[in-house]
Amino acid sequence: MRQLQFVSGEYYHIYNRGVDKRKIFLRFGHYRRFLSTTKRILDAGSATQKLKQNQGLALKSKVEIISYCLMPNHYHFLILQKENFGITQFMHRLNTSYTMYFNLNQKRTGRLFQYTFKARHIDNENAFLHVGRYIHLNPLISGLVDSIDLWPWSSYLGTIGKRTDELCHPERILSYFHTSTPEMSYQKFVNDQAAYAQLLHTAQKAEDEDALYL
Repeated sequence: MRQLQFVSGEYYHIYNRGVDKRKIFLRFGHYRRFLSTTKRILDAGSATQKLKQNQGLALKSKVEIISYCLMPNHYHFLILQKENFGITQFMHRLNTSYTMYFNLNQKRTGRLFQYTFKARHIDNENAFLHVGRYIHLNPLISGLVDSIDLWPWSSYLGTIGKRTDELCHPERILSYFHTSTPEMSYQKFVNDQAAYAQLLHTAQKAEDEDALYL
């Protein structure tokens, strides 16, 4: 039984990785499918292609995604739970649906993810901003890209206003930057810590490999 109890009105860092650290995204189509599945679950409550939007099943009233990043063998979400059981329902449907798709696509069986999912409560403003930045820095500090602008499978470009992102609510983060151009302020906030984040990641991974999925 999960020790952490999700409380409505609170933020959580949600993450999961492939069983045996295997890749869960093997090609661009897998990333796109995971994101489209996420949107359908929020809008209609199910990823079933034939299911029309059903407000009774939709989960967008129960959770808000603030930011996300998909990596080859894991994913991160920063999520606000708005109604009771919202995160549990959302994550169960997402993990189950994507596992079924991936197994069918790859002609495999069994678990895809190592855990149901992991979660950490975010209980203050500094942690909220740090986690959002950390999520967006993932591709850079793991060495996948030289600039986070080049990684298409995160909400970073949407947060800084360079792309429309229908999944996220970046205004939750941008509201902390009291400038005429909060998107640019957030961009600077993230990139100013890129070098430090890389050093921190190296140190933390050496101490606790399970703490960071990179």
